[in-house]
Amino acid sequence: MLIDTHCHLTDQAILPDQAAVVQRAIAAGVQRMITIGTGPEDHQRVLKAIESYPEVFGAVAVHPHLAGETAPDFIAAMWALFASQPRLLAVGECGLDYHGPSANAALQRPVFIQQLDLARQLKLPAILHVRDAHADALSIMADYADIPHVVHCFTGTAEEAACWLERGAYVGITGIVTYKNAPEVRAVARMVPEDRLLVETDCPYLSPEPVRKIKINEPAFVVHVAARVAAERGVSVEALAQSTTTNARRLFGPRLE
Repeated sequence: MLIDTHCHLTDQAILPDQAAVVQRAIAAGVQRMITIGTGPEDHQRVLKAIESYPEVFGAVAVHPHLAGETAPDFIAAMWALFASQPRLLAVGECGLDYHGPSANAALQRPVFIQQLDLARQLKLPAILHVRDAHADALSIMADYADIPHVVHCFTGTAEEAACWLERGAYVGITGIVTYKNAPEVRAVARMVPEDRLLVETDCPYLSPEPVRKIKINEPAFVVHVAARVAAERGVSVEALAQSTTTNARRLFGPRLE
């Protein structure tokens, strides 16, 4: 059994084929999926997906790209979502992204912090999106050591990964691990302790080899991520599936059973 701990089943690239995508995942041995809502409109689609498929769980937050578009009451709206749906397992993805056309850093930070406060109040883990912003994110998380968290789609350096691991973070590895130009991600995949490693697709983005540039990514393809990570670590796919499933359930709680 594998768990895709981070996918976007409500993305427009997936939505028209959503039911078939879920069924293909189950057929591939991916028995649980956590679909991520990135903003208010997407949150409603996540709720619908959760209600439609028993294998699908969710997380909602405001993505750092949307930090400049938050309404004054966005935390209250998120609180209501969590109160209405116990299959929402985490606050995420939230964080900092200083790459490309992201929201201004001064806007991102308070939105990130407010969502960490929400996770603390809800006693839920946080799913972090951190890109080109590891130093600032680590500094913020120093005040939230009590919140279990995963740095999803890790693309930082091995040194940055070590800093996160020292803070108790889980690390999510995506299909990037299969790319020829990603030796640093493979190094991280090898160094993460067995009890802190998660696998994910981040679909519909980042299709892994051997389907890269051929098919839109989907949860079924987490098997390719798991196979490459297992090879890098010198373990069987079955062993990696067992450990990452155990880790996902430890982080996200018994409702993921």
